[in-house]
Amino acid sequence: MAILNKKEIQNLIRQYSKKNDTMQIDKLILVAITSAAGGALLGMLFAPDKGTNTRKKMAKKRDKYLKQIKKSTEELSQQLKNETDTIFGKFKNRLQNFKHEVEDYSELTYKELYDMAKELKIKGYSQMKKSELIQALDN
Repeated sequence: MAILNKKEIQNLIRQYSKKNDTMQIDKLILVAITSAAGGALLGMLFAPDKGTNTRKKMAKKRDKYLKQIKKSTEELSQQLKNETDTIFGKFKNRLQNFKHEVEDYSELTYKELYDMAKELKIKGYSQMKKSELIQALDN
């Protein structure tokens, strides 16, 4: 039974994350879990040992694999969180730089103000008029 090591999993994650498609990552996780379960099932079917011994061995391996899967998913989750935080931080910095470059928000269009308020997650931005968006962004 072939188990991917940490480096191979990370390479697969990098390959799928380049596509920037969370569905691909979900599929990757599902494939990893399904492969582990399938391998365990095949191991049980073709086991040369007694049933009780096989079940004990499988319980130990199951626990080992579950720990590996848990660790890998936690690492993946942390890696995705870090990437998201990095991207959001860069965007927020760009937005702040843009904010400093603009001396007067009244020079901006309603759409530009709306988009800025949306990205900064200002409450109620979607129902604000241009003057209200300017006031909210100034604060």
